[in-house]
Amino acid sequence: MKNHPYRYLFYAGIVNGVGDRFSQVAVLTLLLQLTGSGMAVGAALGLRVLPYLLLSPFAGRLADRWSKKRLLILTDLCRLPFALSFLFVRSEADVWILFVGMVVLASGEAFYQPVRKSMIAQIVEKKDILEVNGREQALLGIVLIGGSITGGIVSYLFGGSLAFLLNAASFLGAALFLLPLKDKRKVSVTKASPPKFRWKGGIGFAVAFLLIGAAMDGVFNLMITVYGERLFSLGELGVGLLYGSLGAGMMISFYVTRRLKGEHLLTYAFLLLFMEGAGQSAASQMTSFPLLAAAFFFVSFIGGAAGAVVDSYIMKSTPAGEEGRVFGRIESWTNVQIGLVMFISGVLIDHFHERLVGFSGGLIGMIGAVVLYLLFQYKKKSAGEAGNGKGISEITG
Repeated sequence: MKNHPYRYLFYAGIVNGVGDRFSQVAVLTLLLQLTGSGMAVGAALGLRVLPYLLLSPFAGRLADRWSKKRLLILTDLCRLPFALSFLFVRSEADVWILFVGMVVLASGEAFYQPVRKSMIAQIVEKKDILEVNGREQALLGIVLIGGSITGGIVSYLFGGSLAFLLNAASFLGAALFLLPLKDKRKVSVTKASPPKFRWKGGIGFAVAFLLIGAAMDGVFNLMITVYGERLFSLGELGVGLLYGSLGAGMMISFYVTRRLKGEHLLTYAFLLLFMEGAGQSAASQMTSFPLLAAAFFFVSFIGGAAGAVVDSYIMKSTPAGEEGRVFGRIESWTNVQIGLVMFISGVLIDHFHERLVGFSGGLIGMIGAVVLYLLFQYKKKSAGEAGNGKGISEITG
């Protein structure tokens, strides 16, 4: 980290992520205060998902042709004035400013993430990919703790205006952190060298893993508020403590990820997915809040390691010059999946007990892990029996 160029992305990610969490807490609180409508909050969260459908694939293709560093800096600077626009919201008549600002900021995030991941794949050697992706999970943990919890405290003590100013400053700070980063292309994608990437074999299993994980996490994300506020009646304090447990688990997961070696990344991923699903189902049945917080720590600890493993597998398997296109599509598919499942889970909670809905989310992960593992072993065995060494390599990576 001390001398590797990845450090600039890491520090920029922390500054950017914490600022975004500050703003999100303040915006949703302000929206609820002005409208008194939970539906308005739900609509705002739903709008954050929509840009991923179109912008992430577009950003990925652009990242394979333009300077990734310039795209990241430009995206940060373009978001800055919209982060400040929330300062002009004074009454319910100004709520439209909140919605416009949230859509634009979410659009920036949808554009930013696939470019950032493709940049990691470009500047990090394959032997270091797994450790770097472990650090990415630790980064998410830092953002959860430093952004969600601290953002709630700042908004409560000093008001949302300070949170909005800090968010705008974070975009500028993140852009400055990226300035020393050197953007050297490994390959030039032209008409003479068309991409030959194929969405099958091991990559197909990795994408299926991410979609199952997104469905599971869509339920879990919604249940965080339900557990903290409705089941244990602890309000914002309960939600904040649960986010803190998630952040702590993600930070610690780095120390497990860096020790996973060998050519069995997908096998590790399926096992971790099953364990994460089991943890989510167990969390839904907890009757003690400390035990629930411990279950949340376990879920994010295992989930962080699983996410790092699969991202590493995809980065190692993606040809140079095609990282943006691959991660653009993946970001689009998984985020839309999370949004749809969150909406469906919200409907189910009105008709079924909360614990049953939470248990079903974990069950998705457990069943999905078993099915993927069995299919993976079958495909590998079939390739081996055919005596096709290329076929085996495509499946196992």
